[in-house]
Amino acid sequence: MSGAVFPLEDSQLAAANPRGNVWLSASAGTGKTQVLSARVLRLLLTPGVDPSQILCLTFTKAGAAEMANRINDVLARWVRLDEVKLAKELSYLGADFGQASLSHARTLFASVIDCPGGGLRIDTIHAFSQWLLANFPEEAELAPGSRPMEDRERELLAREVLTQLLARVETGSPFAQSVAEFARVKDPDALRQWLMRCAGAVDLWEGKAAWKAPMNERVRRLLDMPADADDAWAVAGLHPDIFPDDHLRAMVPMLNEWGTKTADKCTAFLGEWLALGHEDRIAAVAGFRGTLLRADGEPALNLKKPRETHPAFVEGQELIAEAVAMVAERQALLQLASFLTSALEMGRDFALAWEDAKAREGLLDFDDLIRKAARLLSNTDAAAWIRYKLDRSFDHVLIDEAQDTNEAQWDIIFALIDDFFSGEGARGDKVRTIFTVGDYKQAIFGFQGTSPENFERAKQKVKARIDDAKANAHEMRDQRELPTWNDLDLGRSFRTALPVLDFVNRAMDAIGHSAFGLSKPSEEHKGDDRAGLVALWDPITSGSDVSPGDEDRDWLPAHDTLLADKIAEQVRRWVSLEEPYVLEKGKRRHAQAGDIMVLVRKRKDLAAQIVAKLHAKGVAVAGVDRLRLGNPLVVKDLMAALRFASQPLDDLSLANLLASPLVGWTQDDLLSFVPRAPSKRLWDHLRHNDEPFIVQTVAKLRDLLARADYETPQALLAWLLNGPWQARRELIARLGREANDPIDELVNAAFAYQAAHVPSLAGFIEWFDAGTAELKRDADEATGQVRVMTVHGSK
Repeated sequence: MSGAVFPLEDSQLAAANPRGNVWLSASAGTGKTQVLSARVLRLLLTPGVDPSQILCLTFTKAGAAEMANRINDVLARWVRLDEVKLAKELSYLGADFGQASLSHARTLFASVIDCPGGGLRIDTIHAFSQWLLANFPEEAELAPGSRPMEDRERELLAREVLTQLLARVETGSPFAQSVAEFARVKDPDALRQWLMRCAGAVDLWEGKAAWKAPMNERVRRLLDMPADADDAWAVAGLHPDIFPDDHLRAMVPMLNEWGTKTADKCTAFLGEWLALGHEDRIAAVAGFRGTLLRADGEPALNLKKPRETHPAFVEGQELIAEAVAMVAERQALLQLASFLTSALEMGRDFALAWEDAKAREGLLDFDDLIRKAARLLSNTDAAAWIRYKLDRSFDHVLIDEAQDTNEAQWDIIFALIDDFFSGEGARGDKVRTIFTVGDYKQAIFGFQGTSPENFERAKQKVKARIDDAKANAHEMRDQRELPTWNDLDLGRSFRTALPVLDFVNRAMDAIGHSAFGLSKPSEEHKGDDRAGLVALWDPITSGSDVSPGDEDRDWLPAHDTLLADKIAEQVRRWVSLEEPYVLEKGKRRHAQAGDIMVLVRKRKDLAAQIVAKLHAKGVAVAGVDRLRLGNPLVVKDLMAALRFASQPLDDLSLANLLASPLVGWTQDDLLSFVPRAPSKRLWDHLRHNDEPFIVQTVAKLRDLLARADYETPQALLAWLLNGPWQARRELIARLGREANDPIDELVNAAFAYQAAHVPSLAGFIEWFDAGTAELKRDADEATGQVRVMTVHGSK
């Protein structure tokens, strides 16, 4: 039943105690959302706690909405629940269930509704920062009319800034050269990602310690190189006075004694090397590989006899290998320093232009919200007054997904709780608490400044404040309640099978707790007592055999296609009657829909290929967890219709539309009716053809053109999808139910465009092409199907 409360167990019950400060480590499936909701309910049930004094900070909008809905459902249910059931649910939470508590519980729904804003303050950290800046705009030095930018606006503005920078400078300018060099070394998306990462690192480019061009010396020092390191520094180790020539000379008699072809080859090279000057050795150093050293630079292993009779030979080889490796390492460091210098100087130019563009447009991005809010609470003249005002607002702060909180976000949180454990505070002797819940294993956003180490440091900082408050308690004249500290762990997962978490435990033991930012080994993770399996697929190299027809695909390497096919075939065998793989309740059973999740390291073409292979084998699949909105065929088909409506003489768009499920021409139809006279437009060719089949198609297309001039993009899409064309039905019949997601997101994109622009079909197409929107698939929508998701390594 919606809004039902379930019993809390073990550490869950302790974590929900409203009078304790809690730092909770909770893995996925351990009931952390239930505990967080229970904690809020216990706070609401506590006499003297007003709902407006509770602040919940989450990492995502979805998380905030889920928590708000869950709590509101419970409170609404309590209003009409009979006393026996209500008392039982309060006992589940560990709360008092006397008559006064029962009466109080029934009033909570109205109390929450009456809060400023119409409910509990449950926000993302960005939304809270936005609220904070909106309440103190002058103190934050915001220009009138400033507002947060949408994702699409961010993409478009970034493209505009880069375009203006490239147009403003000459082709041979340092910025243009840096862009060209970066694009040669990295993949196409990397340039945009790097520039936006530089744009987010405002602190690097401002202040006394700012990074400013020229940066070559500073970059070299950062890499532990001499500030004036150059090519001469890199090859200095080859000079006869430095290189271990004496060891080479000592090795010559040993090689002559051996007298084999290998030894003769080495002797000949050593003789040439010893006669060379420093400058000539730079080109000749590669000759050590294939003689005394292997191709990988390690000492050659085939000189066995001299090594047995002359042990010094081994020492000589190792010294030479180290000397040659040092030269190669220094040369690589120089190349890296040059690349980083160029990339940082380019990034600084972009970041400054990005700040100017945002200020000009009156826009704030997510980084601005956090940075300005943190600065507002700590570095401004009005910071103490603002913290005092906030201190009068919140007595209980709860943070969800705390592992995804970076240092700047923690600064905001620490400012909020600054007086919780020191002095009188603004709330007198009231109990004030902080509750955090997170999972260090899920701290995967290192590129955004989060890490398990941040999670641990924040915990130690809060603990230190509480310890100080206890130590200084004797200075307080009253007998107020001392703050408590509870470091708890929810290790029992109710969602994940025991064999899966056994694998996690073994993997963590092998990696070591310090690699996760932990000061001590973690508690053992306990799974649900049911069947499970972790399978690791070995990578397939480019030399592997490929299936017929796959070798000519230029959009995906053949070995990736083969890997996708092998994974899909194994999954098919699991979900069919061919290969039962687990025991459950003493009986063999086969995998079912919802049992299997495929994890890939990167969200690229391999994931889409796995989905395609699963489809081809008849396996129900939920698709990838995130995709580029412009990539799915269903979106391309709908955009082809819009492009034709905007420009009927676009032959390619019309041909794509004809071949799509929206019109339904076959390849034979295209071959029969598309050929025409040279230079004749396809639309002109079709509308002057009297063939009945074509006349019917032209009439359908004329209906679309008739609406293009006065319908908004969203209305035109709605007409295509649900009107006479029934495009949604046709597309789903051809491409499957998962086509619904990108269809809906395209409609949402049209809404977003119309909200910020004067709606026009041509404008929407240009706007859509310029952006790179992503669609994130909700995990709940994939229930009952095989899922393909990405798992991030450290970045």
